[in-house]
Amino acid sequence: MLVTTKDLERCIGSTKSNGAIPKLDREHLYTLAELIDIAETSDPGGRIAWAAAKKSLELAGVDRAMYLPVLTLAAEGSDGRSIVPFPKPIAPRGYVTVEEPIALAQVELEYSLLDFGRGAKVDGSKALAQASTLLLSRTHQKIAYRTSTEFYQEQQAAGHLEAAEMIVQTAETLLENAQSQFDHGRATLPDVQNAEAGVAEARFDLASAKGEMKKAKLALTESIGVEPTDEINVQAPQNESPDALDHNVEDLIQAAWKARPDLLARAQDVRRARDVSREMRSAYLPKVAINAAGGESAAWPTADYGQLGYANVPTWSADVKLRWEVFDGARKHQVAAALAEQRSAVEEQRAMQDSVTRQVWDAYIDYQTAIEQEHSSQSFLVAAQTSYESSLDAYKYGVRSLVDVVEAERQLAQARLAVVRSQAQFMQSAVSLSYATGDLLQHNPIGARP
Repeated sequence: MLVTTKDLERCIGSTKSNGAIPKLDREHLYTLAELIDIAETSDPGGRIAWAAAKKSLELAGVDRAMYLPVLTLAAEGSDGRSIVPFPKPIAPRGYVTVEEPIALAQVELEYSLLDFGRGAKVDGSKALAQASTLLLSRTHQKIAYRTSTEFYQEQQAAGHLEAAEMIVQTAETLLENAQSQFDHGRATLPDVQNAEAGVAEARFDLASAKGEMKKAKLALTESIGVEPTDEINVQAPQNESPDALDHNVEDLIQAAWKARPDLLARAQDVRRARDVSREMRSAYLPKVAINAAGGESAAWPTADYGQLGYANVPTWSADVKLRWEVFDGARKHQVAAALAEQRSAVEEQRAMQDSVTRQVWDAYIDYQTAIEQEHSSQSFLVAAQTSYESSLDAYKYGVRSLVDVVEAERQLAQARLAVVRSQAQFMQSAVSLSYATGDLLQHNPIGARP
């Protein structure tokens, strides 16, 4: 489900943006969902996107406030001395000096009655807030996709390790049979030595599989934003039977155009560019504003000649202003620049649609290929297991050579690894398809999802 601006406003009010980075529990068995939760909490990209979305929401609130009046409480105190000329018959020196302490307290109101650009600016800020929210959704999808990819890589490494251990057992079984045949005079020393070489090769591959397993764990922990370590336990691979999609690629492309948060955010950018163009054109229209103030004024004037009175009376003022910029040489260039930005946003949206279409096609082909490979690998494993068992039994009765058994053993090892790779490839391609269609982390997934 996509994150809406209302969802984001609720979350911003109840969530700390700088929470502590979670620490892994070495004894806990982590599922993919738990790892995604950790990644969403600790990933720097997610925190940056969250802050950007919060900023855009607050700026949208600032622009909406343009429809409201500005009310100000002002208080002022002053004292001044001035010279006032007077005729000498009235003032012997021809002037008097006046000192005038004044205290003023009033409420001031500013209200824009008419501004044709105000609506366009508010609509543009709403579009920007919505785009930031959608990009936050896509950021979390990227985090989930990256975590899922590393998770299945770790599971693939675990499957390789398990297969390598089984291959060692198979090689040791073959060595035991070769030694038994040699002890009974039905095999040669080179047969035993070939079997020993097979065991050594299997153990070498097992050591490599253990190393790859540790590196996969390091990559997984790094991808979720915690300190890299190989001391993490994750859920064992689950062999899921892949099913063909109920949707054709055209349906998936249409779904991606409607659900991809980054593509929807691009549409909001186009909308915002149009609003900016409206705002620039509104500069040709007049603006009307009202200003009013009311309060209490007190004055205690004194003069060095004569007597002045004390005053403490209510004072007020009100005015209505009409402002119309009849000519501005930069205005036509501002409108032209806004139109160019609008055209650029439309072309960027079209380019992104093409890119999304290609991504869905690639993911769709990979998913279909993964299904076929998974089915083929299972058949390969059954056939290789049957061939190995038959060759081993025939070798025991002396009707097949050790070379035949070794070849069957190699095919069995390849089949086991193929099953592991195909299963991991299927899960990764399913996640890639959900990510390409914008379906990842939503309630109604089109393909498989974690």
